Amino acid sequence: MVEAIPKRESAMTNVVASDLGAGTASDESIVAELEAYNRAFFDLELPWRWDVRTFRDLLELAPEGDFVGVYVERNQAHLLRVYEKAFLRDLVHSARERYLQES
Repeated sequence: MVEAIPKRESAMTNVVASDLGAGTASDESIVAELEAYNRAFFDLELPWRWDVRTFRDLLELAPEGDFVGVYVERNQAHLLRVYEKAFLRDLVHSARERYLQES
């Protein structure tokens, strides 16, 4: 059974949607991706929360899609002393996929 997301997390979609303005298909996919990544971070008890600006920056910096790897290198580099970048990326992607399957 999936534990309920605290209120601040369940409101994420509305906050992100308001940051984007009008709701284009592209914006809706960004909202869905942000919700999935932020839920994965929450489930893994990582203190990370991405907003629209962060995600758009990652889209530019990691066109091949390694958003987690680029984020860790730029913002959480201390973790790379203990964990392999691929391990962190796979961990987040697994949690993200579980969330997407459950929703």
